[in-house]
Amino acid sequence: MEKISELTEKIKTLKHAREILQNEYKQSDFHKKKEASPQDLVPTSPGDKEIYKLLTAIQQLDFYIKKLQDEQFKILKENE
Repeated sequence: MEKISELTEKIKTLKHAREILQNEYKQSDFHKKKEASPQDLVPTSPGDKEIYKLLTAIQQLDFYIKKLQDEQFKILKENE
C-alpha cells in the first residue's frame, strides 16, 4: 500500500500544479476573449505563444495525472 500512497501524493502534486496553471490561463486576455465569444476564432497576438505553452503544459499534466491514476487503479485491482 506504500506504492498507492506514493502515487496518491504524486497525483495531488500534479493536480495542484495543474490548478496553478489553469488559474494563470483563466487570467489571460486570450481566455477572456475566448469566454466572450466561444464560437469565434480568437485572433493571434505576439503574447499568445506563451498561452499555447501554458495550454500544452496543462494537457501534459492531465496526461500524467491520468497515467498515474490508471497505475493506481491497476494496483488496487491486483490487490483485491
